[in-house]
Amino acid sequence: APKNADTRAERVFERNPQPAAGDGATPSPQPDLDSFEGVLDLFEEHAYRLEVGSDGRARGVFSGPKLARLLGGAVPAGVDPVDLWRARVHPADAEAYDTFFAQACRGEAAEGSYRLIGLDGVTRVLWDRARMTGELEGRMTVTGVVSDMTVREATAVRLDEASDRFTRLLDVVGAHVYLALGLPDGTLEEHFQGPGADRLLGGALPDHEMENWDAAVHPDDRANYDAFNARLSAGEDADVEYRLIGADGITRWVHDRAATRLRQDGVVEVSGIVSDVTERRRLLDAMRDAHAELELAHSEAELRARTDDLTGALNRRYFAERVAVELARGDDRCGLLLLDVDHFKHVNDVYGHVAGDAVLVALARLVESSLEPGDCLARWGGEEFGVLLREIGSEEQLAQRAGTLQRAVAEAPISAGDVTLKLTISIGAVRASSELATLDALMEAVDRCLYAAKRSGRNRVRLLSDIELDPAPASEPEALSIARALIFAASSRESTLEAHAERVASLAGLTAAELALSAAGVFRCQLAGWLHDVGKIAIPDSVLSYPGPLDDEQWGVMRTHPVVGEEIVRRIPMLSEVATAVRHHHELYGGGGYPDGLMGAEIPIEARIVAVADAFATMTVDRVYASARSPEAGAAELRRSAGTHFDPVIVEALLSSLGYADRQAREAA
Repeated sequence: APKNADTRAERVFERNPQPAAGDGATPSPQPDLDSFEGVLDLFEEHAYRLEVGSDGRARGVFSGPKLARLLGGAVPAGVDPVDLWRARVHPADAEAYDTFFAQACRGEAAEGSYRLIGLDGVTRVLWDRARMTGELEGRMTVTGVVSDMTVREATAVRLDEASDRFTRLLDVVGAHVYLALGLPDGTLEEHFQGPGADRLLGGALPDHEMENWDAAVHPDDRANYDAFNARLSAGEDADVEYRLIGADGITRWVHDRAATRLRQDGVVEVSGIVSDVTERRRLLDAMRDAHAELELAHSEAELRARTDDLTGALNRRYFAERVAVELARGDDRCGLLLLDVDHFKHVNDVYGHVAGDAVLVALARLVESSLEPGDCLARWGGEEFGVLLREIGSEEQLAQRAGTLQRAVAEAPISAGDVTLKLTISIGAVRASSELATLDALMEAVDRCLYAAKRSGRNRVRLLSDIELDPAPASEPEALSIARALIFAASSRESTLEAHAERVASLAGLTAAELALSAAGVFRCQLAGWLHDVGKIAIPDSVLSYPGPLDDEQWGVMRTHPVVGEEIVRRIPMLSEVATAVRHHHELYGGGGYPDGLMGAEIPIEARIVAVADAFATMTVDRVYASARSPEAGAAELRRSAGTHFDPVIVEALLSSLGYADRQAREAA
């Protein structure tokens, strides 16, 4: 507004410009002061005219109506307004005012800003412009216009303060603001750049066209950056993250977000803010990496939980779950194979256990490579592997698939380090059916088939249809004799051991028969009952004959007897088929037993049967540290422990065979 006012005032004064002194022209008429004052009133400006004599002294010849307002009161009578005005100039601005005034009195165009202390005590900020408007007979006329800039200056100060606060705020948040116009070609024309861009550009200042900003965009982010600008030019709000390669060589991630507004003239106005998100991206990347590591660790833990550490095949626990799931679906198109490496003990004895382990790993890979999609392989125990086959529609197809695996192993040498061997495997194979609809039944059947394959010469496949269901294999009487001999030897150190083993064997046989296991299965349970405590032969007398409850250290020694017993039994070919039952008869059905912490169906059924028989036999006879319980009390204790310590079905089978049947409890189990 002051600039416009000045322009209009000049037009009034220059309506009849006066010629320069000495050119022979006559002075022009004075300006139309009424019109001039009207313009000044319109813009609230103060005008004055000075006459400067040849001596350089100035005197006021005209003052506009706003003089009193700027001076904060009327000029006292007899006081020269020029002198009063000069006297009221702020002392700090006196030199600047004197320079301005001297310049005007010399006839030069002058302007300046200074403060005036009014008669009312108010200090006003003024903007004073003056120029020569005439010269006659050594006298020069100077006309000036004064604008009150107090409000504007205060506003400017507040704006500066607000701008400073805004800049400090942007510094704190590390942000940079800008205004731009969206062009039809999809680019932006920058109109305003706020502070902070130099930080994002690594010290470089953005040029007016922002070419150096565009040039700093990382090449890999160029497409996203251009698409962002195109959306803004089309009038869409948008945001994007991209990298800037700074002048300091540091690459920074920025988050650029902008809002658009369509002006009345049809131009898209863009308001944007850019934030440095490098640290946030670093933290997100670190969190993402940590999450990936956790996911990997979780996956590895899950893998370890379901795979065998040595061979990488499924472990016994997970394989049993997989088979149980298939059976629960009622699908009779699945088959189960149990593979055993023939004469594997010879491999360990000749080449050592390290080579033996390597042979098992190589064998697992060979077998797995011969399976079809959907089949799965598991290490069942020792040198035994289980295979779950899918889509088995007949006995013939089952025999064909099993024979393919048997021949693949027989025909392919197994290499393990420096050792190359020709191995053979014996395979038992069964197909799920209405008669074999539970995991225990299926495993009992395939186990019989496997041992039939081994007894008939090894390196062959046997199905249920291939074997006769004899009451017991021909080797059973000799096996039983050997078992009795072993227990007799062990009982020389614990006199009650033989009687206890005989009772457990009897109870185990009764339970197996109650469960309708095969004759071979019943015999294995009896044999395991005879041998379950044979490992106590290695327990020191101080522990074995201790007359009371054992402490933790003594229990640690006592708990080694299942493993020792397995090692003894496995070394005798006629007894080796019950080695796993001897090892696992102290596992708990709900988990937490020893030596391997198996649970549920992971525990061989013979071991589960022996565990229940052993507990009942122990509770119902006098011991050194406890009196015998009645059979009824023993039955109640078994039922209390069913589901945690013992298989509920086996508990009810044993009690039923002894005449303590609980029909409802058995049906519930």
